Amino acid sequence: MHRNRQQEREVLIGLAETLATSGISKLLLHAWERRYGIEPQERSPTGRRFYTREQVERLRLLKSCSDGGYRISSLVPLSNEALLRLECELAARQALSEIIDAIQALDSDRLQALLQTRAETEAPEQFIRATALPLMREIGSMWAEGEVSIAAEHMTTAHIKRILGGLFDRCPMPPPDAPRLVATTPEKEDHDIGALVATLLARLRGWNALFLGASLPASEIADAAHRRDASCVCLSALTGRKAGLQRHLQALRSALSPDIDIWIGGAAYANLAPMAGVSFMSNMDVFLDALATAAPALPKAE
Repeated sequence: MHRNRQQEREVLIGLAETLATSGISKLLLHAWERRYGIEPQERSPTGRRFYTREQVERLRLLKSCSDGGYRISSLVPLSNEALLRLECELAARQALSEIIDAIQALDSDRLQALLQTRAETEAPEQFIRATALPLMREIGSMWAEGEVSIAAEHMTTAHIKRILGGLFDRCPMPPPDAPRLVATTPEKEDHDIGALVATLLARLRGWNALFLGASLPASEIADAAHRRDASCVCLSALTGRKAGLQRHLQALRSALSPDIDIWIGGAAYANLAPMAGVSFMSNMDVFLDALATAAPALPKAE
């Protein structure tokens, strides 16, 4: 019995190693215990604390995210997976600081050089995940807060679109029998980077994907999808009124053949009522899973 308890304790981590690995102080750990009930896995009869590896990682994540500006009280309810995603977002935001400096200075040449360097050193999907999408989210937030000008936002969008366009040249040609997809935005939606990204990701997965540009009426989208013999239409929208987006989707769904799916993504579509034949892609990984499910013989996400 004593040996079993000793073996069980050997997989636990003592206080000193826990503090060193997580980066928090003893005083802070005790404060978190009192305020938020963050308790060790086990206490010895003499009061020594022992933690699991998962607990140590959680303490590290809590420290990392709180250092990034989040209130500890808002972090404690989150799972380790959610904290890890938040930490990755913080790291991506910090890594973009030099690029954001160039944007705020309206230094177009420097911005182009920084983005081009990333595009040349990162795989296309990694550039999308780590640079393009986080940067556009950050600039959008900064514009809403008045921290960057409309001119800076437009400049950034133009550079990102130029880089993404160049990445199409690195995509292999799709096989002749590859499933086909068209991507665009609804009428009056000029923010088309989401649709461009969807097209590029589909091309990287072996789809024969076509980017139609921005702001198309439902009839034009349906005509293009039928002419291309597409199996899927992708729509992206960041702005727009709910009623207008709903009408556009209904018109498109009516104009398309029943065997053509509609996939939608972007903040403006998030709160729309479910519609038959329309699937909401809440994030990039959901979209990649949909691509793989619709065409299982094509390359999967790495």
